[in-house]
Amino acid sequence: MQFLSSHYIAQNPVWRYVDFEKRVWQIVHQFRQHKISTVALWFEDGAKLACTLLACWHANVRAIFLPNLAEENLVWGKSLVDLWLTDTQFPLDDAVQFDCFATEYIEKIIPDKSLMDFISETEFLLKTSGSTGSPKIITKTAGQLWQNAQACAKTFGFTSDNSYTAISTVSIQHLYGLICQIMMPLVLGWQIERKQQFFPEMVSSACKQAEKSVLITSPTMLCSIDWNRLKFPNLTAIVSAGGRLSEDVGENIFTTTNVDVIDFYGTTEIGAIATKQRNQHWKPMENVMIGVDDRSALWVEAPWAKGREQTEDVVCFHSTYFEMLGRADRILKLGDKRISLLSVESALLQHHWVEDIFVGKHPDFDRLVAWVALSESGMSVYHQSRKVLVTTLKQHLAHTQDKMAFPRFWRFTNKLPRNAQSKLSKIDFENLCRSKKLDEFYV
Repeated sequence: MQFLSSHYIAQNPVWRYVDFEKRVWQIVHQFRQHKISTVALWFEDGAKLACTLLACWHANVRAIFLPNLAEENLVWGKSLVDLWLTDTQFPLDDAVQFDCFATEYIEKIIPDKSLMDFISETEFLLKTSGSTGSPKIITKTAGQLWQNAQACAKTFGFTSDNSYTAISTVSIQHLYGLICQIMMPLVLGWQIERKQQFFPEMVSSACKQAEKSVLITSPTMLCSIDWNRLKFPNLTAIVSAGGRLSEDVGENIFTTTNVDVIDFYGTTEIGAIATKQRNQHWKPMENVMIGVDDRSALWVEAPWAKGREQTEDVVCFHSTYFEMLGRADRILKLGDKRISLLSVESALLQHHWVEDIFVGKHPDFDRLVAWVALSESGMSVYHQSRKVLVTTLKQHLAHTQDKMAFPRFWRFTNKLPRNAQSKLSKIDFENLCRSKKLDEFYV
């Protein structure tokens, strides 16, 4: 942890490290006084979350993260925790606000100890949202999270400098945001932008206010930003995870900002796995061992994961690099042909009428459905003739795909309803397939 006492943890309002450190020890003292063993955390302010997590790690208090505030997640939390801590409105009456917790003056009992010297075996539980399947409970340790963040900082080539601010458009309640927006700045001595930025204008404003900024984001946000209109004068790096970023968008970002996007691949079960830039293949991070099972699905061994973890991502090796072919459940056999849904999506994304896309098997028929978010030019064609739009996209696919890979059903929109992790709900897709309404557009 590369902080001096006068360094900033966050701005708006200003929070210096000397005061941040005292606040950590206040919370540690309160945890111990009340014999708290497990606490549920729901935070919007990244700096306050960082403070609370460090307190948990020093008091050996298990922290749990909820994916959202659905009733089933609250019930799960209630069965485990002694305390709910938050910094925002919360649906439980017994939840305690961060600013009201552990406020007593404890100057005399602040230990002569670095915040880095935490209990590395302290547990951290994270529940996945289950948007693409059944929810999972993932258990990590403080040491694993810290080591993961250190590896990211090194792989991305970032340096320790308190003039940098990490700015995030992704949720800090999920592993990607937690590692890159909270843990990595602590490792590097960076400032933490307190709130998640939900809109392009907010991202631009936050970057301008920072002396130097690093953006932690997703392809969904990068695609929604008008890089020619909005300015990012202090932007030094972009990390993107949660989906594929089209080559055109990546090139446009580099042309307008002179910043290359670092594509980041990982899973909630494992954490960080690999990175790539531009049109390169994926390169495993240092000390990460990889291989494949009999389906060619990737397995991973990493210092920040327990043993070997099997993924569902099918890959092809190229020397020390690998190419992502798609998830095992996204390589289908239709007729006598094996179809990569990722390949179909990638091909359609190359057409300038397509802004975003998801291709899947119809829940009731052995045929493909294309759920397409149209670009402005695509919308213009749609309003003239839906038939011409579909025919042209099929002709475009014919250059690279077998006819069996052509979607039989087409659904058009102006924006796919992806969640904060850029994922689409399986239920939403199935409902769309069965709906009598072919297309739906949002204001």
